[in-house]
Amino acid sequence: MANIYNHIGETIQRLRTNWPEGKLSQEGLAEKLGTAANTVSRWETGTYKPTAEDLDKLARLFRVSITVFFPDLQHDDKRIAALTSATGGLDNDDFEEVVRYAEFRKARQALEKAKRPKSKR
Repeated sequence: MANIYNHIGETIQRLRTNWPEGKLSQEGLAEKLGTAANTVSRWETGTYKPTAEDLDKLARLFRVSITVFFPDLQHDDKRIAALTSATGGLDNDDFEEVVRYAEFRKARQALEKAKRPKSKR
């Protein structure tokens, strides 16, 4: 992948334009997130780099996994099975929060890796 931030920007734009209630403008998205419209525009062009927290807000708003912004994140079935076993007694809302937290951590690691110079990866 050429640039993770270009992929993130394209994904934000796709989610925004496919909003179930009709195309969501950059201004409308910015209002829902409590940020400036030019910030959304710059995320979409890859000029600004959203934080993991920004991506978490976007994922929650669009009701998608944060991993949608990171095509290289693979699921590890053994680890997922262990997590599922450990969270067996949780209600659905708590379980979803655990999953979101794990996905958030993976997203944050992917962003940190993208910031490092290529020679240190």
